[in-house]
Amino acid sequence: MLKPIRFFLGIGIFLLIFTAIPLSLTAQIKSAAYSLIKHPVILFEAPTKLAVDLYFFRKNAAENHKLKNALAEKRFQELQLQELRLENARLTKLLQIRSVIPPAIHHMFFSRVILRSALGWNRIILIDKGTQQGIKPNMLVLSESSVVGKVVMAGPGISQVLLITDPKSRIGAIIQRTRQGGLIFGTSSGECHMKYLSIDTEVKPGDRVETAGFGGFFPKGLPIGTVERVWKEPGQIYQVAQVKPLMDLNRIEEVAAID
Repeated sequence: MLKPIRFFLGIGIFLLIFTAIPLSLTAQIKSAAYSLIKHPVILFEAPTKLAVDLYFFRKNAAENHKLKNALAEKRFQELQLQELRLENARLTKLLQIRSVIPPAIHHMFFSRVILRSALGWNRIILIDKGTQQGIKPNMLVLSESSVVGKVVMAGPGISQVLLITDPKSRIGAIIQRTRQGGLIFGTSSGECHMKYLSIDTEVKPGDRVETAGFGGFFPKGLPIGTVERVWKEPGQIYQVAQVKPLMDLNRIEEVAAID
């Protein structure tokens, strides 16, 4: 019985003391009690927030990395697909060579360009076929149905092709319209000139130039290029024509060697 009486008596005394305290002091006590409760909560809240932020940061970083990889893979696949389309288009044009070569040509070897000469004074490419595949020197080389050069050296698996724009290149040619013969040769500036054109024969820009087949060394009638301009060399009795190859020789990627 004494314990309940003491408990209620203590509560009563506490209430009497609390009501006797001035209001300003009561406010201070309440503020202190609030601070005691508040600060532990704040101290607990900061690391909790940091942990949550760190979790979502790692999660977002992983998702971003995954999305970037997926996007890069998609772009790579699109580039590969585009490259395959372009290659198929080039190979389709290359196959059209059969429609322009003479019937007497029975051997045709398709190959890829694997290297270009880095020197400014020559125009040479390497192709990925050689003697093991049937390539031999002096075979004419075409790309997209037009002459681009001839094989000058053949190894077991790689061959060297001298382009028609090289200063050492010489190919007999004729003007298709007039049947006027001449000689196509390259220059140090990477152009094609056709020499020994008679001054009595009219040669005009736009005239087509093709192989002459002199002596049966090269097939006759294969397209080479078109005349861009014509002039007469000082002190000479012949005309010279600048010939633009039908192909951009700096961009050929696949060729065919014929025999």
